[in-house]
Amino acid sequence: MIRILLILFLALAPIGATVAQESDECHRPPTQELADYKETYVPQEFHWESFGWEIADVIALAIMLAIGSLLSVRHLQRHWFTALAGIALLYFGIVRGGCICPVGATTNFFMGLAAPELIGKLVAVLFLLPLIAAFFFGRVFCSSACPLGAIQHLLSRKNGIQLPTLLNKILRLIPIALLIATAWGALRSGIFLACKLDVYKPIFFTGHAWFGQLADRVGEGSMEPGLLIVGNLLNWLVLLAVLALGIFIPRPFCRFACPYGVLLGFFSRVGLRKRHIDAESCFACVQCTRTCPVQAITADREKRNIKVSDFHCVQCGRCDVTCKADSFQSPSPYPETRFPNIGKN
Repeated sequence: MIRILLILFLALAPIGATVAQESDECHRPPTQELADYKETYVPQEFHWESFGWEIADVIALAIMLAIGSLLSVRHLQRHWFTALAGIALLYFGIVRGGCICPVGATTNFFMGLAAPELIGKLVAVLFLLPLIAAFFFGRVFCSSACPLGAIQHLLSRKNGIQLPTLLNKILRLIPIALLIATAWGALRSGIFLACKLDVYKPIFFTGHAWFGQLADRVGEGSMEPGLLIVGNLLNWLVLLAVLALGIFIPRPFCRFACPYGVLLGFFSRVGLRKRHIDAESCFACVQCTRTCPVQAITADREKRNIKVSDFHCVQCGRCDVTCKADSFQSPSPYPETRFPNIGKN
């Protein structure tokens, strides 16, 4: 019910803003002639974003990655990851307007390789921190700090639709192609190709604009009049379609579009922490394969062979809760910290 209300609100928001803008225009005085307007126009000073916000972003990201890593290592239940996703959506998604954006960060990094003077050091830190965390703890960024992953996590059903194996493998090639295209576009011409494909921008940018209006009202600053809506009707329709798709097919953007996920998957694959299933305790009920939102768990029930892909696993904790045999383990280099009763009914 909450998911349906959220989608309805997003659908009606652009329409309501259009009506409000039309109402304002009816009460505006006649427009000046273009020549008179040019003579009387005074350019507004643009205030660069405070350096303190960039420091706050780095600190917030480090804290969320640390908490997400701890939750993953201890195999805590899913509601803890849900709470963390809500915080990530509120801060990085609304307050910061979609920062940090894993899609934009990828382009920024490759642009920095071609022209380091264009990219600040803190941008490089924001890009590298999730990769470092992935090397030591797996793809915890996807479930603990990414605003795009957060909104998909909060909307997805517990048991989403599992795609056919062949189709799933084919669709997984798209992020790799986008990563290559993003790198080529950034290095050759500075094109933010992947950012143009970020369908969640309207909700993040609009939320950021509303937060700015609220801050101006509280601080008695100069506030933009009217209800601000970022993006056109087509942007919002595409967003609503992807949000609705994400209810039934978990994390569609993470799995089939995000180029940064490819880098996270690579660092997780060659990293220190590996998830595996204890063959002795597992009785091949394959419930974990049905609840994994990214289909990172494959099973051969006859051979009792169940594997977890470290490349695709986003450390969301759903398999830990589902497994009644307590078979999911994380061996060295980290000590076993699993609580034996967690995940059991």
